[in-house]
Amino acid sequence: FSTGESVTFTTSVKPPAKPYMALTWSFNGTTNVITSTISWGFKTVNIITSTSTDITADGYGNRISLDRATGALELRNLVMEDSGEYTITITPDAGLQKQGKTTLIVYAPITGAIIRSPEAILIEDKSYTNLSCEASGTISTRVWMKDNQPLHRSGRVTFSVDNKTLSLQPVHSSNHGTLQCRVSNPFSTVTVAHLLTVNCEYEKDLEQIRVLLILCHY
Repeated sequence: FSTGESVTFTTSVKPPAKPYMALTWSFNGTTNVITSTISWGFKTVNIITSTSTDITADGYGNRISLDRATGALELRNLVMEDSGEYTITITPDAGLQKQGKTTLIVYAPITGAIIRSPEAILIEDKSYTNLSCEASGTISTRVWMKDNQPLHRSGRVTFSVDNKTLSLQPVHSSNHGTLQCRVSNPFSTVTVAHLLTVNCEYEKDLEQIRVLLILCHY
């Protein structure tokens, strides 16, 4: 789920003939998202306590709704801090306590993608360079490309563990052109481009103490 969206945690239980003695949704095993009881409450931090009325904990305000019959919980306006494990514990009027768990992952949209590289003249087979792919948001994958084709690790091309940094050691004429970095998560994808210029170098003796240096662009 993406930030700002809503999620509903459903259960497989059927509405009971008699109301549940207690129904609790907890977050990461510590904070009770909502506790619905008939005759008693809980001493832990409750996100919402439901008796004859609902008492909601800080941070959940108007963001949650509870179906007391089935235990389903709706959580609205998701934020990154909502990511984690949610546990429902049901205490029926008669019988054993029931419990179920689910995990929620909230993704922030990817924004501000950019490729950063040192400002330097790159000479084929002599210069080394590192390019960094930066972005804000929840980043699941980074893919480096050259002219829309994925780049692969080789003797000259290496990547950092998280694929954030591309290293060209040394640069080659085949690196000249448009490099791209595609940053993505399940809900958004951004591709940013960077023009990399690689120069070739030729030297020719004109006289005993003179050298002609020619730089050419591919």
